[in-house]
Amino acid sequence: MELSKSVCCKEIKKMAVMDTSGKKIGRILDLTFTFDGTLKLAQFVLGGLRTEELLEAIKLKPDEDPVFDSTLIKKVDDHIHLDTTTNSLKAAQGAISDDEIKFSELQKLDILDKDNVKVGRAIDVDFELDGRTALIAGGGLIEEKLEAIGLKEDVDIIVPFEVIVSIGDSIKLSVSKDELDTSLEGVLKERALEIKKQRQAAEAHNRAKKQRVGAFGLYTPT
Repeated sequence: MELSKSVCCKEIKKMAVMDTSGKKIGRILDLTFTFDGTLKLAQFVLGGLRTEELLEAIKLKPDEDPVFDSTLIKKVDDHIHLDTTTNSLKAAQGAISDDEIKFSELQKLDILDKDNVKVGRAIDVDFELDGRTALIAGGGLIEEKLEAIGLKEDVDIIVPFEVIVSIGDSIKLSVSKDELDTSLEGVLKERALEIKKQRQAAEAHNRAKKQRVGAFGLYTPT
């Protein structure tokens, strides 16, 4: 999908979904991912269906929300633009497979170090202009570090997939809590002044937005 700017799942879920004619047909309720060393967007769950035409076209039951392949998303700007018509959605319906991870479930997962010590939790997934995805983390040690340096409201911490071993009942890292602690402290102290200056400049133009910072300095946002 084409992006006009970097965007995260929480932002996507607030956007209206439009078909090729520009008609608003609903909103995304959830997204699914596969993980094979990196998170890949697989499908999306469409909800908020209000038009009789759409309900009739895809033969929905009142308590069902249809699932569609992510390749139907052509572009994301202020809205989500699908590369299909409303009438064509019926044939495009899919089903969530066992190896897919729902975003709503991902948000509930603890992040554990290599010794199974909790270091934080998953908060969001970020989509970058170059096609990369990134896991945004918070809570626990991560939140403590941000608060200590005074950057909690300014920074989203990215946990690079290079240190993520698996995603299941939890998100397992290949590094220890101490390694994460040391890396976070170094990265945040190094960039603290730069981040604060960027916040001041953004606030002056009413465009304040959190900065993405890699927990191990392995992530550069586009």
